[in-house]
Amino acid sequence: MDLLDRPTTTLKLRAKRNGTAATCDYDDRFPPAYVHIEVDANNNDNTRFVIHELIHVVISELVLGKFDRTLEEVVVLGFEEYIWNFVRAKPSRLTRWEKLIAKKLAENPTEPVKLEDLADRSADEN
Repeated sequence: MDLLDRPTTTLKLRAKRNGTAATCDYDDRFPPAYVHIEVDANNNDNTRFVIHELIHVVISELVLGKFDRTLEEVVVLGFEEYIWNFVRAKPSRLTRWEKLIAKKLAENPTEPVKLEDLADRSADEN
């Protein structure tokens, strides 16, 4: 939660494609100077996806250069399952996460997307 609450961590809702629920961009230092998370605006489980992306950031220094992306994702999914069960087991804990996520989303409102950009599928063709 501390990583999400930092002023240099941003959270935005975006339309994602190809089954991507969320993405995260961060610099290669630890702790990172910035973290930018984008969650698919069409999903209902933002809390779990934000936790997943934050786990990528936290364990990045342990896995980068040691595992390929597939194995890294397996490790992250294992941590995610454990942490998600821990968070949702206590309603007050889940509420804290949801409030912080709502606060971060309010800091970075979703910008309207032009219809032309929504209709553009050139990235999917590559």
